[in-house]
Amino acid sequence: MSNLLDVINRYADRPIYRQLSDVLEARLVEEARPGDRLPSEAELSQQFDVNRLTVRRALNELHQRGLIETIHGKGSFVAAPVVRYDISTGRDASFTRSMRELGHRVGMRLLTTEVVKTPELQSELRTRGKVLVCTAVRLVDDQPWSLSVTSIGAERFPGLTKQWSGDTSLFDFLLDHHGVRMQRAYRTFSAGLAEPSEAEHLQVRVGAPLLEMRGLNVDQDQNPVALVQHRFRADRVQFTVDLL
Repeated sequence: MSNLLDVINRYADRPIYRQLSDVLEARLVEEARPGDRLPSEAELSQQFDVNRLTVRRALNELHQRGLIETIHGKGSFVAAPVVRYDISTGRDASFTRSMRELGHRVGMRLLTTEVVKTPELQSELRTRGKVLVCTAVRLVDDQPWSLSVTSIGAERFPGLTKQWSGDTSLFDFLLDHHGVRMQRAYRTFSAGLAEPSEAEHLQVRVGAPLLEMRGLNVDQDQNPVALVQHRFRADRVQFTVDLL
């Protein structure tokens, strides 16, 4: 591994903090795994004989590249890699199946469930009855990936509130128990910033960038089944849409 002086000699025209970030990046690639904790600013400052401001700027560079994540009061950690999410038309609306096809471990941690009756949800789902709303954290490779809200007409699927807990695949449940194969009707995208509660669940700082995706899933006859809203960690997702 090249030390900092070697890098400085080769790239003397570059700021020292960028040279340091390059050295640290090379170490991460060769030696580190997602979740590993980096040495503290003080330790890095002593190791490379630079001031802590230089170290802080170098770590910020790594954070901007998506290579590390910093948790206030705990330190900096090697970030999990970006995950590709294919939402092309013609594919089943199954997050679990999409991720498993790519070799990822998937999971959900249920936060809340409630049965509501609001005009907005009823209108989009074309129902006059109550709507089951489930909020959960989605996990990919055991790391928080998105905060997801699923709204589904309860009257169309009797017993849904007792049979489906919201912490397993809704796609598989509806297919296995009701013969309904969900498909994506539309998706809209926007950007936002993490609120305190979102930051806690997604393990990011307050104000961290999030990507929001909203949409409607329909059945084989194009009847509405579920409204979905996902707030993704922007540093962990890459959307792919095939246009042909």
